[in-house]
Formats: sequence, structure tokens, C-alpha cells
Amino acid sequence: MSASIEDELRHAGFALKALHTPRRETPLVRILIRAGKATDLEIAGTVASLFGSACQDFAVEILVQDSGRPKLENWLATDRRFSFVRTDGQQIVEASYTLVISAGTALGLHSLEAMIDSLRQTQALVLRSLVDGQPGAIELWQTATLQVMSETGDPEKSARRAGGERWVSGSALGLHDFRRPKPKLHLRKGAAATLDLNIVVRDLADRATRLDYEQRVRQLEARLKKSEVERRRLEQGLAPNRGILRARAIARKGPAYILGRLKARTGRAGS
Repeated sequence: MSASIEDELRHAGFALKALHTPRRETPLVRILIRAGKATDLEIAGTVASLFGSACQDFAVEILVQDSGRPKLENWLATDRRFSFVRTDGQQIVEASYTLVISAGTALGLHSLEAMIDSLRQTQALVLRSLVDGQPGAIELWQTATLQVMSETGDPEKSARRAGGERWVSGSALGLHDFRRPKPKLHLRKGAAATLDLNIVVRDLADRATRLDYEQRVRQLEARLKKSEVERRRLEQGLAPNRGILRARAIARKGPAYILGRLKARTGRAGS
């Protein structure tokens, strides 16, 4: 029996994740956007970040409580991945993962991949994260796990009782409030990090580039030297304070002690 294409790729050192394989009929990730009291702009901020995600194998349900969102519905009418649901969204659909997120939360380029990697590596039942400026926690489940937990009652409480709840920093996953700047640092560990590195290659054979590079090195050296000089000045500036403290201690011993010290110094000077 011949090996599959993916097995042959794996043998060649090119291992694919589920995110990087051909799309299936059912989405890899089902995303529920809590948008009950959110503005259209907050919902659009989250949707726009999904458009920029490296993972596009998802289906999105926007959970609303009002009569409708005509502007957003018209905007997303041509993209079948998005739908507006006027329920609590608790029904289970066919997808490998289920992500619950608040409207107004923006995802980074590799946030979906980073969350899935974190969930799998920690072997957690549910991965939760908090984002500054956003209410509630983001949660990621394997859909099969969520289905089992839902059958026993409240899935969140069941996962917590089982010790399968894990928390991770939102900024570490590239998550942020869409009104705020993106986190300056993304993941430094894990496979997702290799996709989010900005590598600057300098051609030092080029004279202009070499001079610019050398100038930057000289500037760093000058700043280091200046910092060392300031540190030494600070240390020397503390020496007079020690002298003042010693003088105050002598003064507290009284006139007799001071006169005795003066006579002793006068005697040493005369001899």
C-alpha cells in the first residue's frame, strides 16, 4: 500500500498542521462572536482582524440580541463563512475547534494557530485568555470535548472541576482590543513564532549599508560609554553623603569628644 501525500511530506521533513492542509467541507474552527450589546464598529473590528488571519478555515456566528444589523449584514452578505444568529449559540456544530470571543477583540496574524497549538501542547480541556479592555474571557475548546462536557451540565464548571482549565496571556497570543495598538511581541516559542519573525538581512558588501551599520555600532558604543560615566558620577556623588553622616555622628558625641579629637590631631601635626 502506497503512502499518502501527507506521509510522504512528513518523511521529507515537511510536517503539516491541520491549518495548512486542504480545506474540508466542515470548517476547522467555529468562531462565536459575543455581540449582544456591542456596536457595529466593535463587531467589524473583530471581523476585520479575522480577514487578516493566516488561518482562513473558519465559520463565524455573530451572536446578536436585537432585531438585526443591516449595515454589517450587507457588508458580509457575499461571504458565506459569516452568519448572524439570534440565539445563545449553544448548539454544537461540526468543527474541530470552537472559539468564543467578545466583539471588539482583534486577533493577530497567527493568533488562531497559536491558540490551537497551546491547547494541544498543554492537553487542556479548555484554553482561556483575558484581553485588556474587553469583558469576559476568550475560550477555545476542542468541539468534541465541549460536546461531552455540555452533556453533563455546565461545560466550564466541568472543565474546572476536572483540572483541565488553562489560562494564557492574551498579548502572548497576539490578541488585543481593536482600538489599541497590537502587542509589540508575539510568541517567542512554539511553531507559530517561526511564522511571525521579521528577519532583517544586511548586505555588508554594499558600502552605504556597511557605513550605516558601522555608524549604528558606534552610536551604541557611545551610549554605553556615557552610561558608564554617569554610573561612576553617581557613585562618587554618594561619597559626600557618607561624610556628612559621619560628621553628624561625631557631633552627637558632644563638645568634650570634639575637643579631644582636635587636640589629638594638633599633637600629630606638631610632631
